[in-house]
Amino acid sequence: MKTLQPDPQSWQPIQALLASGLPQTMLAVGESGSLLRLHLDALQAANLCFKPTDEGFACEQCRSCKLLAEGSHPDLWVAAPEPGKQIAIDTLRQAMEWIQYTPQVSNSRWLRIDNAEAMTVAAANAILKTLEEPPTRAHVVLHSEQASRLLPTIRSRLQRIPLPEMQMVQSMHWLQQQGVDAENSGALLRQLGNRPLRALELWEAGWLEQRQQWLRSLLDLSGQGVVAALKLAEQWSKSSDLPLIREMVLNVLADFMRLRQGLLDRIADLDYLEELRLKAPDISAEALQSNLDGWLQLPLTLSQNSNGMMVMEKLLLDWLKLWPRRKTHGIQN
Repeated sequence: MKTLQPDPQSWQPIQALLASGLPQTMLAVGESGSLLRLHLDALQAANLCFKPTDEGFACEQCRSCKLLAEGSHPDLWVAAPEPGKQIAIDTLRQAMEWIQYTPQVSNSRWLRIDNAEAMTVAAANAILKTLEEPPTRAHVVLHSEQASRLLPTIRSRLQRIPLPEMQMVQSMHWLQQQGVDAENSGALLRQLGNRPLRALELWEAGWLEQRQQWLRSLLDLSGQGVVAALKLAEQWSKSSDLPLIREMVLNVLADFMRLRQGLLDRIADLDYLEELRLKAPDISAEALQSNLDGWLQLPLTLSQNSNGMMVMEKLLLDWLKLWPRRKTHGIQN
């Protein structure tokens, strides 16, 4: 993956912060899969660099930059949750102990906590003292998709940093630099909400082809009924791609909402626009919201219920109830 080089104009607020001295405790807010993580990478590289450029970027030549590129910089610690799990107190206790020590290479130590809203309450409380009184020559930055989920006592101790927000055209250009053609880069970014890192990841995993199969199976259910829904539930509940299937379903449900509100310019699944447009008017608003809530809560529901097939059966049977005035095979709506 090519290194992100933000344009100098959008980087000016960060350049000014670097010149005047970064806050010791910071908050970066942005969606997972956006280029925020690469902007954070650029910021921490510049902060750890021996001789940053006049524009505020890392030189990429000094010992610090080379250690960072090798993934072995002794003054950088990144804490993040494992998939489907929270950040435990033991992880952050170790990080709090580590950050107290003197930097080994750079002028400061850099601790980053990604998806910080995933900290347990105990873990969040464990970092409060460090955020209140950070050690000299140390920086702590929390990255959060949903800053409102952070404890107020955490948020009050952090200064939000003005990282650049990438426009769709910039994200498309970046994707094309990674080898994705123009047409598919646009489609991916629409479907994934202008999250180019996520788009690249799913492009490499064959998302576009898989999505076609999943979406066709889902949309056909309304004319096939309960037996087909139960069969699909069995198939999807056993799939290792269930997180991607969930993302696809959430897109469709969001598109139904956009169509009902007349927001045609925000449709994610443009290749299915006419079919979605035909289905949208008959949808029950209450059932649509219930479906959306069910798919949003799926990771939590699965963590609390070991019977994944039962969970998926309920979700797909609820999907059939989106159209209350239709009689579907085996179910009266």
